[in-house]
This record gives sequence, structure tokens and C-alpha cells, in this order.
Amino acid sequence: MKGLSNMLLIFLISLFASGCSSSHSDINIVFSEVEPVPASTEKEELPPVRVAISSVLSPSETIKHYRKIADYIGKQLDRPAILIQRKSYNEIGMLMMNGGADIALFSSGAYVTYNQVEGIEAIAMQERMGVPYYYGYLVVNQDSNITNISQLKGKSVAIADPSSNSSYLFLSEKLAEFGETPEHFFSRYTYTYNHEKSLNAVRNRVVDASALSSSIYEQAKAKDPESVASLRILDKSKPLGTGPVVINSSIPEEEKKIIMNSFFNMHKQSDMKQALEGLFIDRYVPFDAKYWDGL
Repeated sequence: MKGLSNMLLIFLISLFASGCSSSHSDINIVFSEVEPVPASTEKEELPPVRVAISSVLSPSETIKHYRKIADYIGKQLDRPAILIQRKSYNEIGMLMMNGGADIALFSSGAYVTYNQVEGIEAIAMQERMGVPYYYGYLVVNQDSNITNISQLKGKSVAIADPSSNSSYLFLSEKLAEFGETPEHFFSRYTYTYNHEKSLNAVRNRVVDASALSSSIYEQAKAKDPESVASLRILDKSKPLGTGPVVINSSIPEEEKKIIMNSFFNMHKQSDMKQALEGLFIDRYVPFDAKYWDGL
């Protein structure tokens, strides 16, 4: 029995020794290392340019035109493009503040709220019907006996957005002239988060009046005069600068120039001209801060 044990011990020692004296040519597997991936022969894909819009500005049938603008900007930058849509102006402003978008098509009201925020830079604005401004309209039904804003006390009103220059801010400014606010003046006010919905609300008599963008009203009138034939403009604001294009100011200067030139020359491209016409935009022009003086 002892002899058998000695033979087993000798066998194990010789087996271990042969393993230790292995040639360095043997394959060693090291699990902490990863074989490098061969370099791709294709061009490395750059991160997408993120373009943000609000549904307040975007009736469903216009989304395709905004998507075309986003794709066009991406093409000029040689990058893929993503169109980001949010419900309110505030959401778009916060998105820009937090670095969640590179470019945003602001409303004028959103610019009033966020123009002092570091990192947001206005570069262009829309020209519509030959001018870079529009109005806030206060609209009632044609057969209404209301002839001035003071007669709306205790009535209901539709407001597009709490940050809308042509809606809430316009109403607030008018009511402040006789020491009132929308919250206390009206019996009920409803945020529709869409100027088109505000137009429909007064037309369908869901509310007594609506404060909305003249751009949306005039678009509806141009497409179908009957759609606004039953309505009457009770009051309107002073000229308001059209919604500006804003960018994240950290974008490299070379890319900023490309983005600016893309917007300024967009109307010269036949396919893009069609998209602009679908949005009732003549063209984009350089941003002019004078339309926001005093706001």
C-alpha cells in the first residue's frame, strides 16, 4: 500500500513539473484584455443635431415641414438630425437650458422668458407676409354683444400657453391697464397649449373669447375663409417679434455659421421653400432684438 502511495506522489510531482517548464510559445489566455476592434473603413458617425419645437406652434399637419427643416440643418452640418417635440414653451426652454437640444424654434413668448438665460443665443427670426412681426388677437364670435375687453369680465377665455407673448402676456398687459389680471378677471381660463385649439374653442363656443397668434388666425383664413367667418377680432396687441431660432451658445463657431447660413438661405432652395410655405414663413432673417424692447 505504501509503495502505491509513493508511485502516485511521484506521478503528481512529474506532472506539475512538466506544466511549469512549458515553452513560452504556448497560448496564454488573459481575460482582462480585449482584442482591439479593427478600425472601421467607414466615416465615423457624428452625434445628431437636436432641433426642438413646441406643439403650441405646430398643428399636426405642419410637423412634416418642421421635420424637413431639421433634416435640412442636419444635412448642412453633415450630421443626422432629430426633431424633438414638447407640449409647452416652458418645456422647450428648459430643454435648451439643460443642454437637451442644440437648436430650438422658440415662440416670441418663450424668448421673453428665457432670453437672459446663459447659454441661449438667438440667431434668426421668421419673416411672414413681408414683415418680421405679428400680433396677438383677442377673438370672439361675430354675433357676440361684447364690443370691448372690459365686457369680458366674468366670462371664459382660452389661452394658448402661460408663456405665450400673443396670448397670456398680451392679455395680462391689456388687463393691467385697468388693474386686473387674467386669473381674477375671467370666470374661467383654459390653457389649450395650441393656438389652433384656442381658435377652435371660441369658434365652437366652448369659451367666450380666445387670445391667440395672428399668424394662426391668418393661416386659417387663407386656407379656408369660412373657418373664421363667424369670428370677430375684438382687440389686438402691438407688433410682436416673430419666434426666433435659438441655439446653444456652446456650439463651435464654425457650426454656428453653418446653422445661420442654412436658415438665411433656406428659402432659396426649391424643396425647402415648399416647407416654409407650409408654415406660412417667407424666409428667415437675422435676429433683431428691438421687437423685444420693454418686454
